[in-house]
Amino acid sequence: MEKVDDLFLLLSFITDTYASKPLIKKLYNSLNNFSELFTGDLTAFKPKLTFEEIEKITLIRNAIQKLNLSEIKKKTEKQKINYIAFCDKDYPEKLKELSDPPFVLFYKGNLDLLKNTKAVAVVGTRAATNYGLNITKKISMFLAGQNLVVISGLATGIDTSAHIGAVKSGKTIAVLGTGLDIIFPASNKDLFYEMLEKGNLILSEYPPGTEGAPWNFPQRNRIISVLSDAVVVIEGDLQSGAMITARFAIKQGKPLFALPGPIDSPMSNGPNVLIKSGVAELLTSIQDILEKIGKGKQIKFDLKDDTEKLEALSEKQKVIYKIISPQSKTFDNLIAETKLNVQELLKELSILELKGLIEKEADGKYAKMV
Repeated sequence: MEKVDDLFLLLSFITDTYASKPLIKKLYNSLNNFSELFTGDLTAFKPKLTFEEIEKITLIRNAIQKLNLSEIKKKTEKQKINYIAFCDKDYPEKLKELSDPPFVLFYKGNLDLLKNTKAVAVVGTRAATNYGLNITKKISMFLAGQNLVVISGLATGIDTSAHIGAVKSGKTIAVLGTGLDIIFPASNKDLFYEMLEKGNLILSEYPPGTEGAPWNFPQRNRIISVLSDAVVVIEGDLQSGAMITARFAIKQGKPLFALPGPIDSPMSNGPNVLIKSGVAELLTSIQDILEKIGKGKQIKFDLKDDTEKLEALSEKQKVIYKIISPQSKTFDNLIAETKLNVQELLKELSILELKGLIEKEADGKYAKMV
């Protein structure tokens, strides 16, 4: 007879059972002899189960028999991947709230970040604007500095900025849509290992070897939301993964915040619709988030432009800053739009950079910082 935690480990390697998670959860909570359901005589369970449930369990039993538990354990150990099963005492209580909780949570790093710690999910599109990336880093760095754990999905764009910002001042959790042996996207390899080196946590419900199938990522978003005490949507169009996370947050009763953006930017469509429909609060201050999750101390942080810095600018600098604000600009674009000569523009750009209002990116474009 397999131990219950071994059964859950085997179940996690059978992709066909994912749709049966609600049934497995129900049976585990209602049966004293749960493990015998998969290893003993099924006829003893017929009075307790429907015909459809018996059929599903039979298919799962057949699939389990094709797996090699010893080899699975050796593989996870070799890859230094830890795991906790649904039946484990350390399995996060928040995940048990899901109708379809992960059979097993695979993880690397500091699992204690899931215990008695307030957390905020910061999510958004892969196709982020410079403004979105910069404000995400700023928000995440500040939240982490307040001893809050920042949760995101390690995707490109907003997710990456959320983790980068959080790592600078505190802790962060990444929930992957792949197995932990597959870093996706590969461009986040350095960030992946930096997070582990600094005592953060990376987890997944998917077993080692699981590739990044498109349907995995929407599914993992329910975990990002349920592990959080509040969800912040930075940018995303109406069909983005961030909006899926927002829908999970609404369903789970989580406080939801959205960052407003320009009406002519597709990446602002999602947050703007969330705000307009009244399901998300307009995010103007970190104080809003802290109050919602019971951390309502007074702090000096606002998402609006630094008024004093802007008022101190010369007229030329204000013109340049206003042009750069909606979206990043090349030097040639700025020459054409400001009508300044090369030397004048270089001088004013240097001053704006020193004031921390803009930055020059790797591709040579100038982007707004605040």
